[in-house]
Amino acid sequence: MSLTIPSNLSKPAALRPRLSPKQRPTTTPIIHCSSGNTNPDNSSSNVSSDLKAFSAALALSSILLSAPLPAVADIAGLTPCKESKQFAKREKQSIKKLESALKLYAEDSAPALAIKASVEKTKRRFDNYAKQGLLCGADGLPHLIVSGDQRHWGEFITPGFLFLYIAGWIGWVGRSYLIAIRDEKKPTMKEIIIDVPLASRLIFRGFSWPVAAYRELINGDLIAKDVRDYASLYFQILCAALHVYTLILLFLLTLHHVM
Repeated sequence: MSLTIPSNLSKPAALRPRLSPKQRPTTTPIIHCSSGNTNPDNSSSNVSSDLKAFSAALALSSILLSAPLPAVADIAGLTPCKESKQFAKREKQSIKKLESALKLYAEDSAPALAIKASVEKTKRRFDNYAKQGLLCGADGLPHLIVSGDQRHWGEFITPGFLFLYIAGWIGWVGRSYLIAIRDEKKPTMKEIIIDVPLASRLIFRGFSWPVAAYRELINGDLIAKDVRDYASLYFQILCAALHVYTLILLFLLTLHHVM
């Protein structure tokens, strides 16, 4: 092994052994993703420029995401009922049938008055369909949109939410009434002859049934702990499952509205 001393240096350097090509350590190139200027005085300006660029990008993305989507002219081949020719044709046919039946009775008779009232109701019904923005198909009949479109929430989602809430209210009040009378001497008579004051209190208290059901589910009071009759136990399990299912549906509908 030979030692070499570099001759191009004014000061003596540390002696390094000359290695063969096989013994030389391999070096991997390192790529720095930064500008060539390494002056520390410019670091603050670079950071501020990056923050400005990030803020501009965030503002632009917020504007793009918050921009309303373009309105859809029709959904699945449906057209607004007020613009549908078949819808107008059905209205004329319905009114024509009633008016033809009106000719068979005297003007001031009870059947004639009832038919006139039906004509007015028919006109109001078709007029409300047109004003509510319902969509009609090729048959001229209004179609409900259940895809979650915000413009058609009043057709399915809102009534469905109210149906689930009212159905749960009725079921919860009935359950609370049965629990309240089970310690009576003759609970069966209380089921046949309803205790109106007790039922009235439970009805007004049952409007918050989702919260009460969730509280009992967490506390373990939703299902009876000591039940000898297995049929009653299965029935209570079924009722609890229905209430939990209703709560899940309400949560999903609320989440869908928010999103």
